[in-house]
Amino acid sequence: MRASMSLAGSLAGAKRRQRSGGFTLFEAMVAISIMAMMGALIWGSFAPSFALRDEVEKQGERDEQIRGAVLRMAHEISMAFLSNDYDKGRYREMLTLFDGRHGSGGHDTLTFTSLAHERLYENALESDQTIIGYRVLEDKIISGQYNLMRREKTVIDDQWDRGGDEEVLCEDIQGLVLRYWDDAKKEWVEDWNTKDVERTGVLPFRAEITLLVGPVGTTPQRFVTETQIFLPTPLDRTQ
Repeated sequence: MRASMSLAGSLAGAKRRQRSGGFTLFEAMVAISIMAMMGALIWGSFAPSFALRDEVEKQGERDEQIRGAVLRMAHEISMAFLSNDYDKGRYREMLTLFDGRHGSGGHDTLTFTSLAHERLYENALESDQTIIGYRVLEDKIISGQYNLMRREKTVIDDQWDRGGDEEVLCEDIQGLVLRYWDDAKKEWVEDWNTKDVERTGVLPFRAEITLLVGPVGTTPQRFVTETQIFLPTPLDRTQ
């Protein structure tokens, strides 16, 4: 009898020791819940930092796009040129041009011949001469958003307003404003067309570029730069 009681006490003690060395299902669930709450609190404290980082990176990319667009335009306009070297038997007037037109609401346009073309392929049948055009156009997908478009045509012919490849140069803008310096009159003008009698064979001395950036309906940011045109008189190989 005493031996049986002693054996039963030993088994009960072993079971108590076994229970004291582990976790019950309830205790495990409580521990998991606490860990989940701590994880949520930690993530909540870091989430604003992640959002701020994403916003800073997004703004940095936006600023880089704007700066790149303005600098590219300045470079390409500075390389504008006219040339008297064309087939006068076939064409009545020179094929090269500089056609800057003032548009309402800051939607100016500019089409011109430039020496700023860069060949992407080594054996491409292209030169540094090209036709470049800028205009503001509503996005084809996002209604109400306007983009700065750049068109380039590597073949200079009398169809200067047709053909070529067009791409988005800067997204979500309100307008493009261009002015041209008339060195003879010492004043800025809003239009310059070398096919007009007054401007035949003459390029502006320099150009001012103003890019109005921001969604329509908000106060736009103004990015302004000037560039000098290095070849204001026509090229002529016979001279």
